[in-house]
Amino acid sequence: MIDNDKSRLHAYNIVLKHESTALQLKLVRQEYFNKNKLSSNERNRSMALSNETVRWKRALDECISKSLNKPINKLPLNVLCILRLGYYEYVMDDLVPPHAAVNSWVELSKKFNNKKISGLINAVLRKAKYVNKDTFISRKNLGSRFSFQDWMIENWLKKYGRSKTINLCKYLNHKHEIDLRLDTNSEEIKNLLKDKKIEWSFSPFSKNYIRIKSGLRNILFSNIYSKGHIFVQDRAAGAVVEALDPLPGDTVLDVCAAPGTKSIYIYEKMKGEGKLFSCDINQSKIDNAVKQTKQLGMDIDWKRMDASTDNYPMADKILIDAPCTGTGVIARKPDIKWRRNSSDIEKFTLLQKKIINNVSRFLKKGGVIVYATCSLEDQENWNVVRSFLKFNPDFKLESVERKIPEQWLNSNKCLETFPPRDNVDGMFAAKIKKC
Repeated sequence: MIDNDKSRLHAYNIVLKHESTALQLKLVRQEYFNKNKLSSNERNRSMALSNETVRWKRALDECISKSLNKPINKLPLNVLCILRLGYYEYVMDDLVPPHAAVNSWVELSKKFNNKKISGLINAVLRKAKYVNKDTFISRKNLGSRFSFQDWMIENWLKKYGRSKTINLCKYLNHKHEIDLRLDTNSEEIKNLLKDKKIEWSFSPFSKNYIRIKSGLRNILFSNIYSKGHIFVQDRAAGAVVEALDPLPGDTVLDVCAAPGTKSIYIYEKMKGEGKLFSCDINQSKIDNAVKQTKQLGMDIDWKRMDASTDNYPMADKILIDAPCTGTGVIARKPDIKWRRNSSDIEKFTLLQKKIINNVSRFLKKGGVIVYATCSLEDQENWNVVRSFLKFNPDFKLESVERKIPEQWLNSNKCLETFPPRDNVDGMFAAKIKKC
């Protein structure tokens, strides 16, 4: 390693645990950070390195394969992880000198106490110098060029066409700034941003969302955050709650509510007046949400429930933030690229239809459901809504115009963002009224 910087070792440990367990990269990394003491620089670098190596896994594997005398799937996982990390730094990270990328990872490999493995890693990493970036920039196969699964690309080509799909891939492969929702425009928050020298701007179409370029940790460890005046939430995710338009005195169900960020926004819009029932199938996530909302003094009724089968109180408004493939948030969660497969769309669609059909039974006459996903796939979005409306004539689609930015409306007057155009996550939401 270089100058006692252990960020490469941390990144390796995180990537290896992620690849060997299939756990979400974010959860693996958070657990690792909680158990190990890292400097700020080590944390930032290991986060970036693990994110980008996972993001570009397909392209990296194709490069590595050309330098091997055997199939890449014959490599031990620990060796493959080191090669991916090393190839990322050598080929794709212009900030790292090539000799540093090779030497540092070879030195790390010596921890295996296996000269044969270190020799293999050394030999394969040194062949990275023959990789020409332009060769995969010009590839016709977009999955290979941008490191996505082919089924995702095929879906997007059908929906958006080639030019928009290329723009979408570029956007999803790029690190983006973080949105924060403010519960107030107080001078206290502005002073914090100024004192911490945090670069920020307003998020699209909002004065109570700000976009942070750097210094997020300074905010998350501030009293303003712990007191519940600031929440990490993408601007488009907040628009889902704005489409629901909860009001004081309403009875509201949030049936797939964990981790609770939307529930908190709903509660704020209700001004603490009315009833908010927030439920989820994941008990550990509910426990965390209960802890947070109690600390904030919010009277939210949390329960573990299965939205596809369980019974709920009758409600004026229902939010279904449905489980989905999550392709709209790949920019923030690059491992989604590899944790999903083409059959998952069908599985999620069946679950989504079960949820909306079950939960709709608990909507009062004249009430509204907002069905939402963070997916880009029509099968999980409009097709689910269209199917529900076809078999439930006592419900009708309502426009969400005047509740959300006009640019985010699709031809059916639903919320549907396109990340490269709107500079937010990919989000869909339809408003359905019971006649």
